[in-house]
Amino acid sequence: MNERWPPSFRPKVQWWAVGLMLVMICLGCAPAVRKPDTPAPAPLPKPEIETPKPAALPKPEPAPPPPAAPTPVALPPVEPAEKHFVHTVKYGGETVSIIAAWYTGDLENWKALASANPNLNPNLIFEGNKILIPESLLKTREPMPKEFVDGFYPKARTKTPPSKPVPSPKKEKEEEPDLFGPKQYPRR
Repeated sequence: MNERWPPSFRPKVQWWAVGLMLVMICLGCAPAVRKPDTPAPAPLPKPEIETPKPAALPKPEPAPPPPAAPTPVALPPVEPAEKHFVHTVKYGGETVSIIAAWYTGDLENWKALASANPNLNPNLIFEGNKILIPESLLKTREPMPKEFVDGFYPKARTKTPPSKPVPSPKKEKEEEPDLFGPKQYPRR
């Protein structure tokens, strides 16, 4: 017998063949769809609607006289919105609390700055961001120096090279160090 498929593939082919035969049998037994013998009913005629003829338009009445000018009403004074000082972030390492410390004198005013800048994430500020500082909290208008920002971070310690070990004074009789290495096992 000529084997064209491996033995593990043969049962799969047999199941496909059985499935295909069942589908063909089912399609052959399905009743044929017949068209109905009676014709479709004719569409109903549309009723005619009489359109009314335009009647003569009445003459417009004269316009009433304009009302008298309103008397002015005194409005309560409007308080202007609080003014803000704008700080532009210039240095890497600036935070809202550092900005608050410089301009308001208190680190804890960062919360007030965060509420004055609702579109700003106080945890993520970048160079070029504009920070609004309420005038009521402002202590100075001078720009914040880089040294002020750097003062909040610990200074990097320069690594000193390790000192060379001091050689021990030579002993009169130098002892040889104990050597170690692979253990010698007896051969069998």
